[in-house]
Amino acid sequence: MTRTLSAVLLLCAIAACDDGKAKVEAAAKKLDNAVDKLEKDEAATQLASAKAALAANTDPAEACTWVASHPTATELARLCSFDVPMRHATLAVTAAEKARAELPEAPSLTECQSDGWTKAKAALDRAHGSEAAWTALAARWAKVCPGA
Repeated sequence: MTRTLSAVLLLCAIAACDDGKAKVEAAAKKLDNAVDKLEKDEAATQLASAKAALAANTDPAEACTWVASHPTATELARLCSFDVPMRHATLAVTAAEKARAELPEAPSLTECQSDGWTKAKAALDRAHGSEAAWTALAARWAKVCPGA
């Protein structure tokens, strides 16, 4: 939408300027700077929203959907591709460890069949397979849920 608005305003600037190319270029530059600032402000808003959602133990679905179409928001992209799946994986590991502590001799645990773990593992292996925090968490899972 912002690019469409930019194009419309640029056309208006071209039509309104009789003094030549320099004024049109200056207007276009100002317009482009304004659009960039608007996108940076929106990225900051989405990042703050995502951080607040994670702090409240909820998924920042809206912010992570937004970042898919705004790849320059790198901090938000990292939060959505690493922090969110790590949260899901950590919850799954913690639940499995608690169940294992309660039933140390159980051959299998329901918690080791976690959809949250499966989805988080796929996302983290794909994008962050060598990160220390992820490999440590995966090792904890392997210990509490061998073969799962």
